Amino acid sequence: MVAHAELEGEVFGGLTMQAVGVLAQKHAAGGGAVRRLLDLGSGPGVGTCVLAERFASAHVVAVDGSAAMLARVTERAERLGLASRVETRQVELADDLAALGQADVVWASLALHHIGDEAAALRGIHGCLRPGGLLALVEIGEPLRLEGRDAHLGRPGLWERLDMASVAWFADMRAGLPGTTASTDYPTMLGATGFEVLVDELLTFVLDPPLDAQARQLARRHLEQTRARLANHAAQPDLDALDELLDADSEHSITGRDDIAMRISRRLFIARA
Repeated sequence: MVAHAELEGEVFGGLTMQAVGVLAQKHAAGGGAVRRLLDLGSGPGVGTCVLAERFASAHVVAVDGSAAMLARVTERAERLGLASRVETRQVELADDLAALGQADVVWASLALHHIGDEAAALRGIHGCLRPGGLLALVEIGEPLRLEGRDAHLGRPGLWERLDMASVAWFADMRAGLPGTTASTDYPTMLGATGFEVLVDELLTFVLDPPLDAQARQLARRHLEQTRARLANHAAQPDLDALDELLDADSEHSITGRDDIAMRISRRLFIARA
């Protein structure tokens, strides 16, 4: 998971840069310096270091529940010359937000939906922000898509059916989280928590063919993970279609194709406490 998260962060770094750019614009409009920034659910620190580079006056705290992820944050920060301004904290986000102290900005990318009670987590995040501080919440947008020049990239209707299976998987994943509660849409939850929503935007990032080695590796890992995740949610013919795309000996395998593009989107919310 550490290697996959780092690979995904690097391949889709342009998407992170888009989101951080919007955040920087909104913060600049409000004035003041970013002295302390919390990156909740930092993973291996690709986004952490982008934030540290963009907010050059900030002390950035990478917060994650995994020691392995945080070790990678430290390695990356040292390699990029950011170690003096990047700190790591091993914290379970669902329970220990109050221990993180105050910040001017909180960044949470693809972290909130892994917490059972999202509304309670937002209340905890609000408590971490100084008055007027900003929360940048990055969550799932449209599904990651692999697209080919020809029509045969799986069975007809494959991706739409996999989207439906993914919705069922996501509901089961949420139901199995500790202390899970029903969530409403993010703008509603943010407003109910005392945030003023400044930005609600869908950001899209496209990698055109031919994909480089890193992107090809990520495309394959994405299909492998989709196959494993949906093993109990998708129909067998659709799982077989994924197997064909992963089979290096198949004429339809993505491994040797130069016409594959990748498209991904994220929904960005920026809200003021």
